[in-house]
Amino acid sequence: MRILLLFIAIITFGQAIAQPAPHVRGELVSSVTQVAAGETFKVVFAQDIDPDWHTYWLNPGDSGAPPNIRWQVADGVEVSDFEYPYPERIPYGPLMNYGYHDEVRLPFDVTVPEDYTGSELTLDGTGQVLVCADICIPQKVTLSLSVPIGPTQVDSNRVAYFEEVAALIPARLSVPTSFAATGDEIRLTIGLPSIQGDRIDSVDYFPLVTDTIDNPSDQSFRMTDAGLELTLVPGYGFEAADADFSGVLVIREDVGEGVVSSFLITDSVAVGSASAAEGVAETGLLMALVFAFLGGVILNLMPCVFPVLSIKILSLVESVHEEGESIRLHGWAYAFGVVASFVAIAAVLIVLRAGGEAIGWGFQLQSPVVVSLLAYLFLVIGLNLMGVFEIALSVSDSEGKGYAGSISTGVLATVVAAPCTAPFMGAALGYALLQSPVTGLLVFAALGFGMAVPYLLLCYSPALLSRLARPGNWMVVLRQALAFPMFASAIWLVWVLGIQAGPTAMMQVLGGGLIIAFGIWLMQQSTGLLNRVIAVVLIVTAVGIGVTQQPSTQPASTANVDSPSASLAQPYSAEALDEALAQGPVFVNFTAAWCITCKVNELNALETTTVREAFVDKGIAYLKADWTNEDPKITAALQEYGRTGVPLYLLYKKGAGEAKVLPQILTPSIVTNALESL
Repeated sequence: MRILLLFIAIITFGQAIAQPAPHVRGELVSSVTQVAAGETFKVVFAQDIDPDWHTYWLNPGDSGAPPNIRWQVADGVEVSDFEYPYPERIPYGPLMNYGYHDEVRLPFDVTVPEDYTGSELTLDGTGQVLVCADICIPQKVTLSLSVPIGPTQVDSNRVAYFEEVAALIPARLSVPTSFAATGDEIRLTIGLPSIQGDRIDSVDYFPLVTDTIDNPSDQSFRMTDAGLELTLVPGYGFEAADADFSGVLVIREDVGEGVVSSFLITDSVAVGSASAAEGVAETGLLMALVFAFLGGVILNLMPCVFPVLSIKILSLVESVHEEGESIRLHGWAYAFGVVASFVAIAAVLIVLRAGGEAIGWGFQLQSPVVVSLLAYLFLVIGLNLMGVFEIALSVSDSEGKGYAGSISTGVLATVVAAPCTAPFMGAALGYALLQSPVTGLLVFAALGFGMAVPYLLLCYSPALLSRLARPGNWMVVLRQALAFPMFASAIWLVWVLGIQAGPTAMMQVLGGGLIIAFGIWLMQQSTGLLNRVIAVVLIVTAVGIGVTQQPSTQPASTANVDSPSASLAQPYSAEALDEALAQGPVFVNFTAAWCITCKVNELNALETTTVREAFVDKGIAYLKADWTNEDPKITAALQEYGRTGVPLYLLYKKGAGEAKVLPQILTPSIVTNALESL
């Protein structure tokens, strides 16, 4: 018996020694530390790969295989397929494979059923990952993850990790694709006509369908009027009649330290269909300037500019006694403030985008710091209008000067108006941000000048100015009344902050506002040095509270705010859109909590009983793409339709790849008429 046991031990030890060390190590990483029943959370299958070895993409190319994992979970638990980051081309002799070196992170969704009764969710997986160098080894992988059941808690230590993972997943691109095939060549055209060809270092196309192209052959590209044209060599199994060019497009640009963009393209869009990309392509510089100017003029009528209109009205009424050149110069000072501010914001936006940031128009209000400081600013302006302290807000002072006041009013108008888009602006801004920096800044300058023109014309119109009442005691009442739109704006911004950064941040900034108000009041009580020092310390402390605000680890969702449409709206994602389109028509609302135009459209149109009943009666899925916080995937979706900001409203027919774009200003009849056309 002892000899038998010794023999078994020797055999076991020998097998352990003979087992080669793994060349790929896998683990599961959860985005949450606790999850509630009925919720979905992200998990990443992370592979750590030895140097000089590689694993494979969904389509491995000429050889290889993607990971094959079988999950063991409780009844009712749903595990989605892997999402794959964009791969790299891996040559091996005459073959070309698609895969990854060093590491790869494959995210997927896990959904807990609402009737789940266990105290924790266990996710076990077993399978193989093929890892290759000069030889290939089907590496056995055993995975396990346990997550406690309870109120969902995002793992704050891994927020950045999951953001990095998401940034490598190709963004879904719904643009027209067409191809022309000869015996030995395929010309694949993708509707991206506004990309600057001289900035592109390389373009790689990775087909999802095997044998579509000859993988080892060189791929070349050029820019045409129709878009980005790739020249490819047909694969062994290529048949033009059944060709499916779904795949991943990886574009590397010579900008900054190098920008890499990846897109998922599908062949679901019929060749020759109209698209926003084509619309942008047809938008030349002159047309873009005209659209930008008209959009700027209309911007004065948008709800987001209403709070600043009160300052403009007050300043003009107070300056009506001035004549001739002085009032005109104030008009030009205001115009300078508007144009310079638009150009400055555009410059920052262009620089950040060139550095690889996936942001768009209105990006500054995606920052809780900016939102907090703007809330403080509106509070201070309101206190000034109420007479708590005095800083001249009119276009003139007692000496007939005060041009700085006019410039600052223009700056403030721009800061508040920037998150909004008006009719004509969408195509113009989409064109501007895809051109050279000089061209882009020129378009933004036209936008700012358009916004300033109505006020400037009023300053040049003595007949209109003469109709304004002469200054008098009634001005005090008007001045105080106009403080309330400022306070309302501050309340709105604090509400936005609550969505972005949570109730604690909201309470901190409310406390900061109280400190600022007390500091200003204290400063007015005495001219003594001590009071002023204390007041300054208080105000600086409050500003410090504002600049420390950070986005919440929980995703912002305007759909969860108390709203009549909350029960209808579902969070937007490319996957959710595809699933909904398979079932029926889909309406997508691209919105943000800081976009007043979006909120007005929702209140006046989307949340009315008539529209809500129409959605239900016609079986239309309602998806809400919330851009309150930065979201590169929503930014990419906006860019598909030539837009750089919200609002954007898309209406899809069942199974359609292209959507009908609704106007940026909605009424119930506009929405219901669009629904009737389905």
